Amino acid sequence: MTSGLERGIELFNSGQYWEAHEVWEAEWTPDRQGPDSGFYKGLIQVAAGCLHYRRRNRRGAVNKWRSGAAYLRLYMSVHRGVRLEELVQAVDGYLEAMSGQGWPELTMPLISMNTGESGGRRRTR
Repeated sequence: MTSGLERGIELFNSGQYWEAHEVWEAEWTPDRQGPDSGFYKGLIQVAAGCLHYRRRNRRGAVNKWRSGAAYLRLYMSVHRGVRLEELVQAVDGYLEAMSGQGWPELTMPLISMNTGESGGRRRTR
């Protein structure tokens, strides 16, 4: 059985950003003030940014990516087995690409997990 976090990652990686958002929101809602609150909020907002990008909503994508990356930076580089540094770097690149003229053709990120991690917190700076 997979956790809500893992299920959300599977959905996100298959391009089902709204569905991933919903799964992660269900994980976040019971513990909105807990230690993982910003972690889930960041994932939710990055997924929303990807959805806005797909819909060609520049403002929505930029706003959600910017805030999502800001939340996730607090948990870098690995949190609950999720490799956040790669995701945040990708989002930073998207933000740079979106600052130019025209519509950049971007490949949406994939979220990867460290294999063998028990889901515990590991923060490095």
